[in-house]
Amino acid sequence: MTILRHAARGLRTGVFSFAAVALLAMGANWGLALPIERGESAASASPRHVLVVSVDGLGASWLTHPPPNLHIPNFKRLMEEGSYAEGVWSVYPSLTYPAHTTMVTGRMPAEHGIYSNLSSREAGKNSKDWFWFSNAIKVPTLWDLARQNNLTTSSVFWSVTVGGPINWNIPEIWDPAKGMAGDPLYVAKFATPGLLFEAALELGPPQGASDDVMKVKLTGFVLKKHQPNLLMLHLAELDGALHQRGPASPEAAAAVEKADERIGELLTAVKAAGLENKTDVFIVSDHGFLSVERSISPNVLLARAGLITADENGNVTGGKVFTMADGGSFFISWPESQNLRADVEAAIHPLRDEGALYGELGREALKDLGAEPAAQIALEAPSAASFDSKASGEVIQKLPQTTGTHGHLPFRPGLAASFIAWGPHIKKGGALGHIPMTAIGPTLLKALGIEKGQLGPHPPLDQIFK
Repeated sequence: MTILRHAARGLRTGVFSFAAVALLAMGANWGLALPIERGESAASASPRHVLVVSVDGLGASWLTHPPPNLHIPNFKRLMEEGSYAEGVWSVYPSLTYPAHTTMVTGRMPAEHGIYSNLSSREAGKNSKDWFWFSNAIKVPTLWDLARQNNLTTSSVFWSVTVGGPINWNIPEIWDPAKGMAGDPLYVAKFATPGLLFEAALELGPPQGASDDVMKVKLTGFVLKKHQPNLLMLHLAELDGALHQRGPASPEAAAAVEKADERIGELLTAVKAAGLENKTDVFIVSDHGFLSVERSISPNVLLARAGLITADENGNVTGGKVFTMADGGSFFISWPESQNLRADVEAAIHPLRDEGALYGELGREALKDLGAEPAAQIALEAPSAASFDSKASGEVIQKLPQTTGTHGHLPFRPGLAASFIAWGPHIKKGGALGHIPMTAIGPTLLKALGIEKGQLGPHPPLDQIFK
């Protein structure tokens, strides 16, 4: 069995359309029971406000060692006036949904339960579903503790938030039957009732604006209208550009500059909401990127060995083992009751002969990394290569153009994620080297002034606070 990662290439969230606004205006009842329907009744008197902005795919080197002529004045300002890390060690595999969940729980994937982007573990069944729903998270989250401490929360396309106890929630989700193309009506089914309608009346139609621009406008609306204590925003356009053209491309640099523009717009929105003097801003990311020039298909070897089955198009339909291609890594699982290790090792041996592996990780190594407990083996892609899930054709193929991916071991060069803290409660020049991603949640908890409750075992980054 196998699952392909379905990387977020060119993901469009399509926040607004005239049709969507019209339908929302009719007061459509989507029938989804949300934990908090509206946030007004949960208003908080706390003076602390935290804005968390995830710039998906923003590797630390873009900020700490930027290429010549890269224009990122807003990132530079926040780094100079606040505190930042040289890099953040992500999770394994270094993917969007596991990483974002670690940031809000302080726990590794083995504990919080979001092991990858895709949620299905059964071939041919819901193979395009991601971990969208917050009830898949097995441990307390930042928004859980905020609510317990009478603070208000908002999410604007943050990962794994559908159905979560969030006051003003516009979650990241799409119709798996239609692919990752944006569908505002589908998003509206899962958003806080009435919130998108409110925003549409205030903001109007997008008029050709990009997805991240519309997300920033939505964030500005929520900040001004509802002033939540915690707002979490996920910007994804940089990730799409990096997947399509790779991190060394002019398109990647241009996308980083666009992300910097969005940060400037967010700082303006905080000021317009009257929150500038009491809002701490955190810029984070989930992973960096590596360039890809060839694709490797371990499932072809596993199919030849009779360990998986596939249809005429090379789509896996079943088998003795379960595999997941995550770009930079390839996970293989099988039931504990079946001793298949020797068969699997023999099947993938040609990859070693071809120099098509950076390394292999067994159960103990995966346990130490906090990865999915059911995985028996993980293969790590070599330089300039990525794993895919196809089970027919050539094992190794050269790509027609350079692309980019992630999913590798988080400590490989180029994979470190980013962290910047800035605001009235943040020290200038707070010294941080490389930090673990599990430190982010406890730090956000402290920024909110929450003393009751804990996110993971790691202490907050006390040295960044005044």
